[in-house]
Amino acid sequence: METMETRHDLRRQDRVSCSQTVTVMWRDNRGEDKFANAQALDVSSHGLRLQLPEAVPYQTSLTLRAAKLGLHGRASVRHCARKGTRFTVGVQFAGDLRWNPPNAE
Repeated sequence: METMETRHDLRRQDRVSCSQTVTVMWRDNRGEDKFANAQALDVSSHGLRLQLPEAVPYQTSLTLRAAKLGLHGRASVRHCARKGTRFTVGVQFAGDLRWNPPNAE
């Protein structure tokens, strides 16, 4: 039986490492439109881990566009942490947005 001590990654879906550019759009807490080109670090069927130049608050709604990953739609921020001078942001896809691996049927 796996425990919290033996299994650190509790995600329901496997993640695949990637290095693709993702255009990210959101509104900040003042209602201003924000845009960034993020680096995708990994992807699963239900979300992405991104590297961004600035923090994005928990539960912020984003629009994502990543042509090479076949993604265009909405997502929600699940976590955000500083890593050096950048931020690692985990997002969960919203609605029916899903990523399918290239070899998926």
